[in-house]
Amino acid sequence: MSLQSLSIGVSGLRSHQTRLDTVSNNIANSSTTAFKRQRAAFSEELGQAILGVGRTAGGSNINPSKVGRGVSVASIDRNFSQGSLNDTGIKTDLALNGDGFFVASPKSGAASDQRRLTRAGNFTFNQNGELVTANGLNVQGWEVGEDGTANTGELKNVQFDPNAQSAAKATTEAEVGGNLSADAEVGDTSEISSVVYDEQGKAHNVVINFENTSEDTWNYTVKDPDGVLEDENAGGGTDEDGVANGTIKFNDDGSVDTVGVNEAGNFNPDGGPNDGVSIDWQSDAVQGGKSLGISLRDITQFSGSTTSKFQGQNGNSSGELSGVQFTPEGKLQLNYTNGVQEEEYQLAIGDVNNPNGLEQQGENFFTTTGASGDLQLGRAGRDLQTSVVSGALESSNVDLAKEFSDLIKAQRSYQASSQIITTADEVLNQTVQLKR
Repeated sequence: MSLQSLSIGVSGLRSHQTRLDTVSNNIANSSTTAFKRQRAAFSEELGQAILGVGRTAGGSNINPSKVGRGVSVASIDRNFSQGSLNDTGIKTDLALNGDGFFVASPKSGAASDQRRLTRAGNFTFNQNGELVTANGLNVQGWEVGEDGTANTGELKNVQFDPNAQSAAKATTEAEVGGNLSADAEVGDTSEISSVVYDEQGKAHNVVINFENTSEDTWNYTVKDPDGVLEDENAGGGTDEDGVANGTIKFNDDGSVDTVGVNEAGNFNPDGGPNDGVSIDWQSDAVQGGKSLGISLRDITQFSGSTTSKFQGQNGNSSGELSGVQFTPEGKLQLNYTNGVQEEEYQLAIGDVNNPNGLEQQGENFFTTTGASGDLQLGRAGRDLQTSVVSGALESSNVDLAKEFSDLIKAQRSYQASSQIITTADEVLNQTVQLKR
């Protein structure tokens, strides 16, 4: 004699025990960095046919009838929705705002040599300057070239030299901007100055004097108080002539029409109209015949105050490493005491077509499977609509209120399944008593 209710009750106990385990695991990991909640999805077991299709009653078809045989766990799904971001103030704590995973090197000694994927960004730099996960795996990305673009190709370990220094760089370009007042009268002057650097990183002053000579026309004179630039007027000029001079003419709309240069060289780095003046460095300051190009094309002439100034220059003194940080694009940026910022690496962000197909490896790691699809690598903010948030960690997406509600439901369902077994057992006992 067979009583299906016994096996049905057992299937309910097993399934709801799995649900209890799943909910309990969610609650236990409610504070785990970047944990993604799971759910147990059930499916009905194939029923036992009582009346099949094709049976007729009075010549008419009747509906098929089957008695269910219980329940089973169809799948354990993971909810990959975004967790909230919590500020930590630690620069090496990284969070992903959007889809994707950080990519870590394969685990040493593991059976699989697949790269690990994780959203838990509680990283640190080890003694060698390598960015590593909490359990020591290297975080991977691409080297960044001098133009700021990642050299996508083979992944490398993200790292920097803790003893890095920024070399001195001679100034070869400087930009002047701001406004020369259109209200100025003939003879009015304005003077600006800037620091420039030679090849050893020594600072020198460069001064430019502007004088209004007529409507929409200004003369400029470049002066070199430290004597490190070649004097184009040597042998015939005067101190007032400076090392270079010329004329700036403005259009009616306040923009620069032409920049004229007397004796010194023209400065047009883009090969277009002359932007300014080019002056050679003295050989004992900068070797190799390098010049200092000063762009004057960004100056305007509008009514109001004169606000002309040096807007920047590309030289610097030598500097020591003062700190590191990550940009929203996931680029590792080194900051030096001389103000120079260098981008060394860009984090690789991995993604798959089916995140639920990833295989859990523990310690917040996943690996790809045939169900997940191949790993696709991209750059934050460019290939993916994802940004890297430095100084923050992603929280678990577990909702404790919902989990406790699910826990009670799972408990009640488990109790109901056990009651099925108790009732079935009593029925069996009564059946046995009938024989006696």
